[in-house]
Amino acid sequence: NETTCPALAAAQAALGAKVCLATLTPPAGSPPTFDIRHSSLVIRDFPPTPGPLGSTFCFSPGLAAFLRATPARAIHAHGVWLRPLHHAAQSARLHRAPLILAPRGMLEPWALAHHVWKKRLAAAFIQPRALAAVTGWHATSQQEADHFRTLPAWLRPPEIINHKSQIINKPAPSCVAPNGIAPPDPASAAPARAAWLAAYPKLHDTRVALFYGRLHRKKRVAELIALWRSRPRPGWTLLVAGIPGDYTIADLAALAGADSASPIVVADGGPLPQPYALADLFLLPSHSENFGQAVAEALAAGVPALVTDTLPWRELDAVSAGRCVSWTDYPAALDALLALPPPALAALGASGRTWVLDRFTWTASARRLLDFYPTLSPSPP
Repeated sequence: NETTCPALAAAQAALGAKVCLATLTPPAGSPPTFDIRHSSLVIRDFPPTPGPLGSTFCFSPGLAAFLRATPARAIHAHGVWLRPLHHAAQSARLHRAPLILAPRGMLEPWALAHHVWKKRLAAAFIQPRALAAVTGWHATSQQEADHFRTLPAWLRPPEIINHKSQIINKPAPSCVAPNGIAPPDPASAAPARAAWLAAYPKLHDTRVALFYGRLHRKKRVAELIALWRSRPRPGWTLLVAGIPGDYTIADLAALAGADSASPIVVADGGPLPQPYALADLFLLPSHSENFGQAVAEALAAGVPALVTDTLPWRELDAVSAGRCVSWTDYPAALDALLALPPPALAALGASGRTWVLDRFTWTASARRLLDFYPTLSPSPP
């Protein structure tokens, strides 16, 4: 959300909409996550409450007061389980505006089943009745939109039946508006590659299969390491780079070991530029993704991808940009792609780059959402 929400807001402003992006002030010393300017875009940031309520649940009296005092024709919230959604729902009810929610994968079945008791507590105490205020959903894939129709009962508002035994509060409609992908700057590729090679000399003179993302159980990163180690990988190195989450860098380094027949480099991806310029193949065997921004970024950089079919990237095979297979079939697909000569993999990458830059643009998604907002009803009281 740190980059996709500002990019969407900027694209909507560029189409002539008056947009206010309200967010929380990042922690002191954090690098800026975006730098956007447009005459129709106002950016307001508010400090979170000191202590755990602010750092963990994003409580912010300033944000709440601003939303109460600022009428809007539509309120588009991003993310679930944190206090800003509660403030957005209150504001939508107060100003009789539609509330559009982009859960950003947080309502996917696998995500909901993970620590479900924490989510039930958050639904009751951090964002009470917030989902009942939603009058429109923003999905980044059709797969995510389909999942909105099968939410568990504890997340759905109770049905309201009229005197004709008709349900009058039908599920909110969805708009599928994928994340956009900007073409990477060609001038940044060589410095990024040099930075990674300087930091990790083992990546010299080898082809690189890349995992890049949050180090979370959802992404099967530990299973990917075990799969890589299951047989020799001559001429290849697996680079696992990302932001620590469920796993620390040390956790995964211990799993990776020091096997020279199937070498693995585990790296904290935070301090370095994106590593796509170093990669020959991108790997993401997640249990679940609402979109998979890293897949799109890899393709835009000309890197073919191998993903699991729980991701909304089934077109990879049809457009000759990689493979989308079940986890059961993942080992065989990995072996087949690793066996391809460099020109064949590069051709898959070139095909993927052309397709993804044509298919996923912020302008198209911004226009789709701007057309969606006026069709929605105001949030119910």
